[in-house]
Amino acid sequence: MGINRSLLNWGVFLIALGGIPLAVDQGWLESDIASELGQLWPLILVGIGLGLILRWTPLSWLGGAVVAATFGVIFGAAAVSLRDNDLTNVQGIIPAIASGACANGDLGDDVTTREGIASGQSFRLEVTLPCGELTVARAAETTWRVNATHEAGDAPLIDASESTDGTTGVRVRHDDGRDPFFLGSQARSQWDVLVPADAELTLVTTLDAAKGTIDAGVGPVALVEGTFNAADATIDLGEAATPETASVRLTLNASDGRLLLPVGTVQASATLNASSLDICAPASLPLQVELDETLSSNDLETAGLEETTTGVWTTPDFSSSGDHAILGLESTVSSVSIERPEACS
Repeated sequence: MGINRSLLNWGVFLIALGGIPLAVDQGWLESDIASELGQLWPLILVGIGLGLILRWTPLSWLGGAVVAATFGVIFGAAAVSLRDNDLTNVQGIIPAIASGACANGDLGDDVTTREGIASGQSFRLEVTLPCGELTVARAAETTWRVNATHEAGDAPLIDASESTDGTTGVRVRHDDGRDPFFLGSQARSQWDVLVPADAELTLVTTLDAAKGTIDAGVGPVALVEGTFNAADATIDLGEAATPETASVRLTLNASDGRLLLPVGTVQASATLNASSLDICAPASLPLQVELDETLSSNDLETAGLEETTTGVWTTPDFSSSGDHAILGLESTVSSVSIERPEACS
């Protein structure tokens, strides 16, 4: 009878996740010791190595179980630290997971390039990258370009299309059927994408154990949607134009995120699970934050926001007319911080 690895790993993860806070509550483990257990993140690399070595043996499940247990311990330690309002010992753990979860640190020698002309006023980019680094920036003209560095046989699939409404669409992804990134079967890739200079941008991104920098430049933005798993992502809308309301929808799981807002009208939502999100909002931008948090921390009061009703924070100058930003945040075992400089860049 075979082992259902998915159920096994989920079981191990949940046992470790609940076991750490339970041990503290019962007095079996000191809270200061529990909060430091997050420093065990290198065991993730050990589990990945075991997965590679034992991949074709009856013990092939062991590597995944070690990774699942380590993630459970890390999140359990984070829960204890956040509950005690002490984030010192968990800072930096999530970026370490993101940078260390890939099996191979070196890039391949192969390069795949594709480019085209965006004929319409709108451009939609969909990118799914497991294990690697993604950069998205504006081109100088109406062209789009994908430049991918990767190992032999690991080239991304690049599909381009033109819709009847005049939208140019480009989709970049790996071939289907790849193993989950945490089994350590994937080599690191570098994907650099240029999007047309003046087209209204819709961007849908999924990063697994990867790093991403998305710079919308000074062009117009319609929608930015991202799902980040054990990832490190920066979304820079600081100089973007918002002729219509720009929408931002983010989901962060065990990830670090940075969101730079423009002086414009933005409707944003973010769901955080064991993650951190740093938001830069220009001081001149009226801001409202609707926050639902569990075992989490925030610095909204320090950033100059006032809780006008339960869970709703606003700047004194907030108004739904004119330029403004409304942020809906769901934060579980996570942290949210807001900066208010003159401009975000």
